[in-house]
Parts: sequence; structure tokens; C-alpha cells
Amino acid sequence: MSPRVRDRLKARVATRMMSEMNRDERIVRVLLGAKAEDIPKRLLLVSTPYVKERACSKLTRIRVSGRVTVGDIGKLRLGIVDIGIGTPSASMMMEAIVRTKPEALVRAELCGGLEKEQKIGDIFVASGAIVGDGSGIAYFGSEAVVTPHLPLTNLAIEILQVRDRVVHRGSMWTTDILMKQTPALLGGWAQKGASAVDMESTAILGIAGLEDVPAASLNCISDLPLYGPGPFEMDTIDPEFLSGTDDVVETGMWTLVRWTGY
Repeated sequence: MSPRVRDRLKARVATRMMSEMNRDERIVRVLLGAKAEDIPKRLLLVSTPYVKERACSKLTRIRVSGRVTVGDIGKLRLGIVDIGIGTPSASMMMEAIVRTKPEALVRAELCGGLEKEQKIGDIFVASGAIVGDGSGIAYFGSEAVVTPHLPLTNLAIEILQVRDRVVHRGSMWTTDILMKQTPALLGGWAQKGASAVDMESTAILGIAGLEDVPAASLNCISDLPLYGPGPFEMDTIDPEFLSGTDDVVETGMWTLVRWTGY
């Protein structure tokens, strides 16, 4: 069979499949690589390969569908979604995720700390995310503040209290600049009220809020770029970073397990 004939047959099959889907179903299938009915209603959202690996290691009966890893924790069938790094990717994934009608979303990831008293391995819970990224500006406007779902966030903080970990709560500056986070930029963000910096929270919290989906942002502080080396300048790995990441992941998962609704 020639390549052209093979491509015609593939296109015919794909056209038939697409004709049976509405627009929302197409968005879910194309962006998440899975059918909405195969995606659990409670989802842990991750961006970096290391956090995804740690999260997936805590599940049993694992099945992978596109960007969604499905498995069991306790009695809950949970989904872990790789939303990618940065708000351009995260916003596209969130547009697909909200179309699956989820019950609750928790971001479990890393962030940079912007306050002197913070330490690597501490937990940062976002009480809001300030738009400093291009995608967020398109959705909400420059330096708008999007907020998490308060009861879901409070449940996560309650679960964190049983862990031997310092917890900070405050505003997160979300940016799509990674390599050019200069001291001047970081200092300016801190002056505008940010206590930490990340690259996805405005997309997660903002789009979830637009669709009335409960969402929270939990983060392990991985570096302190305003008062020390950034994430790519550190020569050693602090063991508190490793245990702090696990605490964030496990807290996010058990928040989803224990969530009973509004």
C-alpha cells in the first residue's frame, strides 16, 4: 500500500470519528488524548517530569491515556494530568479539563520563594495568583488576581497540619518568563504583593474559576531566586526539597480523596 493510499484511509477513519464528536469532545480528545468518560472527576495537575514521577509512584492499578495517568489512592480513582510548563500549555490543557466536568482540581508543583523567611522544602499555598503572564493577560487582564476555591484550599491546609512542614500562604506571581527572572523583576513582583513565583497558577485557578470548578494550588518551594541561587544555579540538592515535594503531592492527593463538595 502506498503512503498516499494509507493516508487517505487514515483520514477517512479520523473524519468518521471526528464527525461523531461535538466541539467540546474534540477539544478533550485532541488536547488530552483521552475520552472525557475515561478521565476521573478528581484530578491532580502537574507540570514537571520529577513531580509527575513522584505522583505516579503513589498510585496503584495505573493506566495511561494520553496526558492523563489514572490510578488508585485509597478508595479513589484519581487522575494525574500533565498540563505542561507555562501558561500557554496550562491554559490549553485547562480548557480541555474543564470540559470533562471535574469535581475538584489540585495543582501540586514547585515554586520559587520571594521572602527571606522562606526555606527550600517549605510549602506554599496560594491564596491568589497575580497575572504576570501573556495567557493570563488575554483571559483576565494584566496584574489581575485570580483566587482559589477557599473550602478546597482550607481542606489542603488542614491536611498539611499533620505533617512536619512549614506552610506559607500568600499571593503567587505567575509568569511565562523562566530564564530571564532578574533580581529587578523578582523584586518588582515582591513589591506588588507576591510571596512566591510560578508559571501555571493563573491558568489553573482562573479558568477553573470561570467554570465554577473547585481548584487549589499547592507548591513546594524549590529555590529562593531573590535571596540566593535560582533553580539552575544551585550545585546541591537540599533533601528538604525532596521530602517537601512528596508532602505537596501526597497532600494534594488526599485533599482530593477527602473532598466532599462545597
